Amino acid sequence: MENLVRDMIQGSIKKTARGTSECIDKAKGVYRIYFSLGKDPDTGRYRRSPSRRVHCRSKNPKNWPSEVAKALEAYRAELEGASSRENDVLGLSDYADRFHANRESTMGSPLAYEREGLDIRHIRELFGNPNFDRLKSDDIRAVYAKARKDGRFSESEIRRIHIKLKQIMEDAVDNDLVGKNPCRAVKLPKQNVEARKALSAEEAARLLTVLLEEKPSSFITCTMLLLLCGLRKGEALGLSWEDYDPDAKTLRIVKQYTNDRTLRPPKSKMSRRKISVGDELADYLDRWKAIQRSEFDSFAVGQTGETPIVHSIGIADVPGGKRAFVTRMDGHNYSRAFRLFAVKNGFGSFKESREVVGSDGAARTRYTGYSGLKPHELRHTQATLLVGANTDIKTIQARLGHASPSTTLSIYSHFIEANDQKAASALDNLLKG
Repeated sequence: MENLVRDMIQGSIKKTARGTSECIDKAKGVYRIYFSLGKDPDTGRYRRSPSRRVHCRSKNPKNWPSEVAKALEAYRAELEGASSRENDVLGLSDYADRFHANRESTMGSPLAYEREGLDIRHIRELFGNPNFDRLKSDDIRAVYAKARKDGRFSESEIRRIHIKLKQIMEDAVDNDLVGKNPCRAVKLPKQNVEARKALSAEEAARLLTVLLEEKPSSFITCTMLLLLCGLRKGEALGLSWEDYDPDAKTLRIVKQYTNDRTLRPPKSKMSRRKISVGDELADYLDRWKAIQRSEFDSFAVGQTGETPIVHSIGIADVPGGKRAFVTRMDGHNYSRAFRLFAVKNGFGSFKESREVVGSDGAARTRYTGYSGLKPHELRHTQATLLVGANTDIKTIQARLGHASPSTTLSIYSHFIEANDQKAASALDNLLKG
């Protein structure tokens, strides 16, 4: 494989090169095709072209052989013309861009797709666009060492870049563009996992008191759901009244409302779940539903099972005037309101504030440099309180919607260890009488 790209550029495929087709899915008519390129004069090893997949279009299997034959002819012509089409041989970063583009429709989260795009831009910045056969493990180590020395990327950012590079190179291996993945031999320094931040039981109790003293609203409702149910922000914003059973006192999590204002399935299969709510939250939700209904009446808007529990009211221009409509609260707006709420109630602070004039001419205060409690930390608070209450890991996993108990154990191991120390001390005290 080391000289394959070079030979293709030189147009070294012979007229007598044998094309091969292998059926890999008899039911759907999917074949793998490639060409034998003869022996490598340097190594003596037999070489072959990168493989291609052919998805037969005809529903009649009798037509598949002719489709595969045509695909082989087209691939031969492409290989024979490789010397005049240098851009057909993709470099690392070009291949990474294509890898990313092909995944747009398959990645469930637009934010995840956007983050992958950033990782790939960083790959191009660090490595340039070398041929696959020139990228070695030592080269990767040297690039990372220089990045650390220059201070361009943090260790966690280098780890993210490496994980994505390794994934891209695995895809290249699967497509027979390289013989092996050079990333496999690169070992990064052991990661120092920062402990998840969470409120203590006393702080959580104070937060709940503050929330209950506030006038019920969509913001307060969402924050109650994060604190008392351990939901992800998107899961709370994705709830509708049909997901709440006031008699059974349960919530059904089947959707999430993401920051791009799209209602999507939950993060994973285990994230689809039904959880119980305590009396405090059940009473609050019953009151909030009545308050919301009254608010909607003033806008001549109805409340149904599909109505968001955490809502916003929008105003649309219609022929003859304006019309109110119900939508879900925007995730960015919630996070902004959360920061202001946290600072107001002693759970956070801003580094600075300054007066600005908006496009409408109104003066506003802009705050920057926030530090303190974040919405997702309420989810961690739920988990740590459950650990402290000696709740079994399987129950915590199911309540939080983690993919497996091992995920729960890995995230909250430090809290579990602290709880285990308390258990050992309690046993000592018990045996001492």
